[in-house]
Amino acid sequence: MSISPSSGEIASSPPSSVQSGKITCGACKATNPVGGQFCAGCGHALYEPCAQCNKPVLLEQSFCGHCGCDLVASISNRKNSLEGKIADAINAAKERDFDKSKGILAVVTREKDYRFKEVIAHAKTAQQKIDLIAEQECGSASERIAAAQQAYDVGDSARVVELLSSLSSKLLTPEAKSQLQRSTTLLEQLKTAEQSLHEAFQKRDWTTSGVVLDQLLELQPDDPSVAKLAQKVGKKLIAKATTLRQTHKYAAAAEVLDCVPAIARGQEYLNLNETVQRVVWLANQFNGEPFATPTLGRIAKQWLAESDGDPRARKMIERISGRIKGPKSTSRDLFACLDATERSWVGGPLGVLAFPKSIDFGDHAAFRSSAGQFNVALGLALQGLGLGLVKEDFSPKKGLLKRLGRKKADRCWGLDLGATGIKAVCLESDGDERPKLVECHKLAIETPLTRSTDDSKLDQQIRTTMETFLQEHEIEGTPVWVSFPARELVSRFVKLPPVADKQVKTLFEKEVESRIPLPMDEVACVNWIGPFPDDQLTAIGRPAFVSAAKKQFVDRYLENLGLAGLNVSGLQATPIALLNFAAVEFADLIALDREDDDDLELKLPTVSLFDCGAETTTALLLSGASCWFWSFESGGNEFTRLVSRATKTTHGEAEKLKRNPASLQHPESQFEMVEQRIEEMHGRLRKITSDTIAGHDEIDVKQSWCCGGGVLTHGWIKRILCDRKDK
Repeated sequence: MSISPSSGEIASSPPSSVQSGKITCGACKATNPVGGQFCAGCGHALYEPCAQCNKPVLLEQSFCGHCGCDLVASISNRKNSLEGKIADAINAAKERDFDKSKGILAVVTREKDYRFKEVIAHAKTAQQKIDLIAEQECGSASERIAAAQQAYDVGDSARVVELLSSLSSKLLTPEAKSQLQRSTTLLEQLKTAEQSLHEAFQKRDWTTSGVVLDQLLELQPDDPSVAKLAQKVGKKLIAKATTLRQTHKYAAAAEVLDCVPAIARGQEYLNLNETVQRVVWLANQFNGEPFATPTLGRIAKQWLAESDGDPRARKMIERISGRIKGPKSTSRDLFACLDATERSWVGGPLGVLAFPKSIDFGDHAAFRSSAGQFNVALGLALQGLGLGLVKEDFSPKKGLLKRLGRKKADRCWGLDLGATGIKAVCLESDGDERPKLVECHKLAIETPLTRSTDDSKLDQQIRTTMETFLQEHEIEGTPVWVSFPARELVSRFVKLPPVADKQVKTLFEKEVESRIPLPMDEVACVNWIGPFPDDQLTAIGRPAFVSAAKKQFVDRYLENLGLAGLNVSGLQATPIALLNFAAVEFADLIALDREDDDDLELKLPTVSLFDCGAETTTALLLSGASCWFWSFESGGNEFTRLVSRATKTTHGEAEKLKRNPASLQHPESQFEMVEQRIEEMHGRLRKITSDTIAGHDEIDVKQSWCCGGGVLTHGWIKRILCDRKDK
């Protein structure tokens, strides 16, 4: 080796293949002139690129003349790499991955360099041996897979595992793998089930035996011995459940019947299970119920009848009867408490508001028969008499008299036009005395009105209903206030600073414009702003709300009433009418009288009221300085539709069943959807109410009430409003 003084490159001694200007081919020993790239004798390449500098070097050259790379070592590394591939191919073949093995060896056998002919020969030998093994084993695997398929088709899982488990997963088809996995799992399940059955038999544990036998029948449906054993165990379980039923242990009987294998569930089982499930449902209806209701009494009687005289049912009947005949918690209540005074999670004692103290309702049979369902109508009539919290309404503000205010009336009708008909009251005011109920009527609509009702049909139904009412009742000459559905209303609640009326009005107008999602000239609005607070209440500011309805709806609604022959004096949304009623009814409770209050903590006595109507549920909170209300479309008619669907009965029949589920053939399943829907309502009502209470420290709920026909649905009050922490 020497360094060229002119280029500075390393020069290597010429290889033995270079002789007097000729290049000898290492593959065939033929002599080639210098400058040729391939051997003229065999076509083999004479040069290759240097592994380090990529410059051309002779195949038998020891070192690169440009960079000094050790070409012998480079060739040795390449040879080792090819030998490593052969080893990898052999290992793949041992794992029965013959495709991978063939692919690796193909890389080696494609090599044409004469310097690796021994390695290439080794690779070809290995390829021949692996091809032979592959042919033998793949043929054997195919035979095993075919046999396993036949075994699988006849349900012989043990044979499937025997044939396929010894084969490499590389030789299995996807279907064979699936069959092996299923068969293995089945055998493991059978082994576990058989062990469990053996243990249960030793303990004479027939309930566990029944469950395990049911599992075995699912795993081996054609095994006659298992089927016969399941029939025997099923008879034992039915006999045990019958004994438990006769001793009034229905919950335990139901658990036993659940363990009867399916194959043993004949007519005797079906009759017994139907009876047990009904009685279990009936017996479970009293836990947590707050009030002694006629519905609860009917359920207790049905429990007694179907349980062949269960003493607990007899005691429950006596208990409910005694509570119904006894005094109620307050004169407002519709029902007496079943135990101690019930409390609501909202706050304070809970009651069904049926007989308001603020109204002299006398002895009107219609009022008492539908007690608690006229509160919206009362709120309408009260506002017509100039009473209530909110003074504005949605009727068009036209003419001087409208702008200056209505003349105070001493007699007024309130017509609650709802989805199921009209609830109408006529109140008369005589000075400082309580308003007196002089008339009370209820008119039912045969086909309930819903949001999905076509507009033209809805308009016609409103006109027809009102025409029918006017034909039956003389109201001409008396102001009439009418409600419209809460679904047409958009309400926003704001907190304004404690400033004077003139300033607060300007601030409120700005809030209204920013919060109502419609142009102001397209809506009719009702506004309310809380009173100017005293020094102790400045922290709460001046709460206010705006409620808006589309003028297009208001105009069409009034037009329909006018075409029916009704002259409307005032138009109010259902929630606001309810709010006005509550403000009059609970005026003493929420009055802002703080002269004797030494408590520095600001707390406002508040009442909560929940009204469940036919299509809408409304919740409101009311204090002497603030109010909130929310409505959403879910009510009693939804429960009726669910019962109608479950029982395949008419709407009218389902309405009766809804309030008397004891008459259902399968209450445990037919009433289940109603219970689920009530629970969903509870979650929604609880969130909106609790969030508001949590965000206003001044709220102190003293009493909670509910009203409306929907609350009479069995379980509504318990699930929606009762404090269930200790239940």
